[in-house]
Amino acid sequence: MEEIGRIMELNGKEALVKIERHSACSKCTHKCNLASSTHESDEIKVKVNNPIGASKGQLVKLEMGEEPLVLASLIVYLIPLLGLITGYFAGIWLAPTLGYRAGEGIGIIGSLVFLAISFIMVRIIDNLLGKKKNFHPWIKEILD
Repeated sequence: MEEIGRIMELNGKEALVKIERHSACSKCTHKCNLASSTHESDEIKVKVNNPIGASKGQLVKLEMGEEPLVLASLIVYLIPLLGLITGYFAGIWLAPTLGYRAGEGIGIIGSLVFLAISFIMVRIIDNLLGKKKNFHPWIKEILD
């Protein structure tokens, strides 16, 4: 995955780069409410590795490997989904043990509990993977 951004700050071998956020409908020619909303022009700031020694204010091309991006997407989307499904069935299964009648209500409560736990798990995994070098984008090329 490649993005283009401008370096805002430098901190040793790291740089803070401002990139323009793009959505799926950013190049759409239809005039709908989504295309006219302000989410199309939002900018985000990202910490990146600066192995080529780019300077503050330069326009740069950033890159992040495909495999870490796919793995991160799977973690962010699948773990909460599995938490919801597992929580529903765990709630129904554990209800009689806890003295409650099994039903949809207890299943929903189980889903919400497991969803909260899954968000905590995603946060822990994010902290662990964030320490690995290949999960950080890097500056590939200076454009100006």
